[in-house]
Parts: sequence; structure tokens; C-alpha cells
Amino acid sequence: MTPPTPSAWTLRFKHSRTTVLLHTDPLTPFATLKTTLLHVLRETQPSGHLNNTPLPTSPSQITLGRPVDINDPSKGFVTGEWERGAGIGIDIKEEEDVGKGKGKARSKSSRSEKGGSGGVGGAKDCPKGAGLRDGSVLAFKWGERSEDGDENELELEGEKWDVVIPAYEDQYGVENLGDLGGRKEFVG
Repeated sequence: MTPPTPSAWTLRFKHSRTTVLLHTDPLTPFATLKTTLLHVLRETQPSGHLNNTPLPTSPSQITLGRPVDINDPSKGFVTGEWERGAGIGIDIKEEEDVGKGKGKARSKSSRSEKGGSGGVGGAKDCPKGAGLRDGSVLAFKWGERSEDGDENELELEGEKWDVVIPAYEDQYGVENLGDLGGRKEFVG
């Protein structure tokens, strides 16, 4: 666990009505975050259960999901691309070589092919590389893995995430849905 510092991010991990806040470096791999999350769950749930469900036995059983739309919590969550493998989820568009003459810039892909910085190889395996921000919300769930190491295949539309976003109405009787870390566009 990273102590809160100006450079540390706070990520919110949600399962049902439970939210776990973790302070982390933005370049911490998701595998390390899962290990930390499981450690925190074991420390805070001495019964070994969260919402009447036994805690996972290893971090590899935890699956993390990101909001479909951070500005509309009702759209739900989808398994993060770092869980499913590269190429699914966020599209990172790389610019083609643009420019003229000697000052022609190399694209990100040409830098990464030559061993330079800027490639996305393993960079998606951390919050910053996955396009998350400080204060982002991630859903988490766990279950048994099959022999090939993958969770039972689910269609993206059929994914089930046990996440309850609190509404202001629950407490005060006024309709105002909770947030997922997105900032609504200013209209005015």
C-alpha cells in the first residue's frame, strides 16, 4: 500500500454497497493492486465473507471492471481490457508520421519498435496506462477460474457486476445519482 502523497492516486474499488479506497502509484500493476485489495478485504472482514460471499483465496480470482460511461452510472461496468487482454476496450490511437522534412516526428509505434518510449506494450497493465484517473472507480468481483485460467466467458452485454451506486435520494429523498469519477460537461 502506498501512503497518501501528492503523487499517489486514490482508486475506489466497489462491490455491492462496499467501497474500498486504495492509495496507489499510478504505475502500479493491476496484479499488485489485486493483491493489496485482497489483503485489505481480509483485514477488514475477519469473518472471511463480504456480503455473505466467501472472500477469494488468491488475488488471481479477482476480476476488475471499469464503468461503461463514467458520467452515467446506470450503464454499469465492463471487464477491464487489462483483464481480457490487449485490443479490447479503450482504443489508443497512434498518430501517423506527420510533418515535413527533417523535423518529421516519429509515431509512438515507430518509437516502441525501436525500443524507445511511448509504446503501449505492458503500459495498459497499470491504472495510468489503462486511461484511469485519480479518483476513478473500479468494480471488483471474484469467482473460480477454469482450467485454462480464464473466467467463464461472458458476453460483454451479459456481464453481471454486483455494484450499487448510492443515490442522494436514499438518504435525503432527493433524486441525484452518485458519481463514478467523471466530470459532467459544463452547460451554461
